[in-house]
Amino acid sequence: MFRKYCSLGLVFFLFLILFVVASVHAKIPQDTLVIGINTGTFITFDPTKVNEKVAQVIIKNMYTNLVRLDGKFKAKPEMAESWSLAEDGKTWTFKLRKGVVFSDGSPLKADEVVYSLKRALLVPTPSPFFAKIIGLTEKSIEKIDDYTVKIVTNGAPPNVVLGILSAEPGSIVNPRVVEAHKGEDFGQSYLLDHSAGAGSYVLKEWKRNIRLVMEVNDKYYGNKPALKRIIFQDVPEATEQFLLLKKGDIDVAWDLIADQANSLKDFPDVYIVTTPGQGNAYLAMNAAWGPFKDCRVREAIKYAIDYKGLIERVHSGFAIENQSFIPAGYLGYEGRKPFSLDLEKAKALMEEAGYKDGFEVELNTTDIDYRKSTAVVIQENLSKIGIKVNVNVMQGSQLFPKYRKQGLKMVIADWGAGFPDTLNLANSFANYDYGQLAYRNVWKDDYAIDLVKSSTTEVNEDRRAQIYVDLNKYWQRNSPFAILYQPLVYWGVRKEAKNADKAFEGFNAHFDLTMISK
Repeated sequence: MFRKYCSLGLVFFLFLILFVVASVHAKIPQDTLVIGINTGTFITFDPTKVNEKVAQVIIKNMYTNLVRLDGKFKAKPEMAESWSLAEDGKTWTFKLRKGVVFSDGSPLKADEVVYSLKRALLVPTPSPFFAKIIGLTEKSIEKIDDYTVKIVTNGAPPNVVLGILSAEPGSIVNPRVVEAHKGEDFGQSYLLDHSAGAGSYVLKEWKRNIRLVMEVNDKYYGNKPALKRIIFQDVPEATEQFLLLKKGDIDVAWDLIADQANSLKDFPDVYIVTTPGQGNAYLAMNAAWGPFKDCRVREAIKYAIDYKGLIERVHSGFAIENQSFIPAGYLGYEGRKPFSLDLEKAKALMEEAGYKDGFEVELNTTDIDYRKSTAVVIQENLSKIGIKVNVNVMQGSQLFPKYRKQGLKMVIADWGAGFPDTLNLANSFANYDYGQLAYRNVWKDDYAIDLVKSSTTEVNEDRRAQIYVDLNKYWQRNSPFAILYQPLVYWGVRKEAKNADKAFEGFNAHFDLTMISK
């Protein structure tokens, strides 16, 4: 009798183990991808307004454009099956794909393309600045017939034109939906937390600081995604993401710190995906504030930073040492690194500028772990030349609106290329009139602005590259920016989620969730 009960107990125990194991692996359905991420930077999902990297990649999966960039930044057909450029170098003709509908079943033809591009010109920043680069106006976008659209540019380089049309402001929205919710803001309030596109996914739910859910668009014209649902689950802390990934409670950990990523390389159920960041991490100083008005103070700060130590301490090698606004591999990149840790030189510059005893300043950054760690290193570095840095950590949804209004003295942030061409970064970092980073930090330099503008219509790539070389040399010495490093972007991914390396390649200009399967 005792043996009988033991046998039954052993069977029950084994069944319990199998049930628990099965339950663990059944936590996330096979048709669902759960991404653990700090969602604090999510502000809006109107494609004409999105300016944050994670929101940008979500937009890429909810909307279609005339063209789309692949992981190598080559323009590929999307809504436009083909395109041609006239001999004048300005007039583009796009032949549209037939039979495409929006997620509500309404047709997507030339009228919808024209409406969307013109709407992008009318909605305030940032989208009109993209259009300005290539000279788009309402009159320059024209329907020829139901499946042909003509766009006249200012003669901008072809790579720039196609890159801009592939970016978020070039997303094609459903006019019927937008007009039904137009109000007085061109539908911005509605598209804050709804989608109206023809992309592979639709936005089903967004609860701020909790989760965002996308579900497959059943009417998507392309290959149907293997995953029916994508969940961006708010997990602000990297340590919690790390633990959830190891347990299998999330499929992707977005914000791991470098030590965590390194430790996962030998973990059997996880793989690490890396790709060079299409941008850089930077320290910015408001050039209209106190000591930062003096270029010598700004240069002193650049000499006080321990760039190599920062990369090792914060990223454990997951970064590229780069002091240029131009990412490695982009047009005009030459690898110049004029600054290295030199405290004596930094102190001399501070004294020459009249700040021998230093000063006190608030440094703002977001609550992402690596940014907080970067702020601590900068705080330590600058204390050695007498600058007392008070670090203020904020959610991105609070920081960026204030930053865009020139309301911060000192900032640590990242900047990704909206489209993968040096012109995009040159405009952002050096052209005050463009309304992006140079504007936010009140750096209006006529020489830098003229160089950027001269590159806008230079179609000879060798001459355009030289413009960026000249601009970068000047910018490194005179601007209120210190480029800290070019990040290697990386994610921890459960092995059940296949092909993430291809799906994430080229982040953030390319990010294709249809490529992932389980």
